[in-house]
Amino acid sequence: MKTFKTLLQREWLQHQRGWLVMLGLPVVLAVLLATFGQVELGDDAADIPGPLPFAVISVMAMVAVCLAITWGAALLMSPGLARRDTQDRSIEFWLSLPTTHVQSVSATLLMHLLALPWAAIGVGLAGGLLISPIIVSKGFGMAAWLGLPWADLLSAAAALWLRLSVGLVLATLWLSPLILGTMAASAWLKRWGVPAVASALIIGTVALSKLYGFTLLRDALAYITSQARRGFIGAGPAGSMPGLHIKHPDEFGVMLPQAAHWLMQDIGQALWAAATPGFVAALVVGAAAFAALILRRQRGA
Repeated sequence: MKTFKTLLQREWLQHQRGWLVMLGLPVVLAVLLATFGQVELGDDAADIPGPLPFAVISVMAMVAVCLAITWGAALLMSPGLARRDTQDRSIEFWLSLPTTHVQSVSATLLMHLLALPWAAIGVGLAGGLLISPIIVSKGFGMAAWLGLPWADLLSAAAALWLRLSVGLVLATLWLSPLILGTMAASAWLKRWGVPAVASALIIGTVALSKLYGFTLLRDALAYITSQARRGFIGAGPAGSMPGLHIKHPDEFGVMLPQAAHWLMQDIGQALWAAATPGFVAALVVGAAAFAALILRRQRGA
């Protein structure tokens, strides 16, 4: 564990500046926009929502932006991580250390695909709570912000953090055939890895299905992406997802006390949905791609 912790610290030391900018810049820009921007409530008092929707939307939007930026960047960078030590000529150094290849690759994947997005969720929640008093006080005054149902807000925020954190793990595991498959292809084929995977997916999902009626790959991709979305959030049936079907701002007041319970229930449903042969198949394919990645690294190339 001490060795693995050192490998995790290596990832942090190597990427800390870029990660801090990626995490902090959306919050700084949001604070500036909230501080110097205008909050337009409209002229019809009957149509003006209360302060609660503004506070809730501020938090949810900040979390969504931070998470989308960091996880999207991690996914885009993941193919390059497969050849990073070869490109910067540090592979000989890492091969000389008393660490296993599994530890080295696992530490890289954990920090980029999980730890960084986990941090983004926390930063998004903190940033949303930071900009919400600015936005609410501009439209309703600071007293309105202080008078919000904070017990419900904080319990919902904690439940949202837990749900998204668990969902991130499940979504990453569902998508592991694509993520690790692209990394393995990049390790073996170098810069041709991503084009090769993209070409295979296009041929397998479009050309073969239209010309020969072969839909296995297309159906498999649709299945794992759909399950990854359900694993992330919204695993239950449509009728059990009140937080995703708000039609009027006034419904926030009804939804918020139920949000923590719904999110906890959704975690159980997401875990239950993963207890399927499809999830096991995705893990097997992802493990095979991981083994191919390790094999290439063992050869020092």
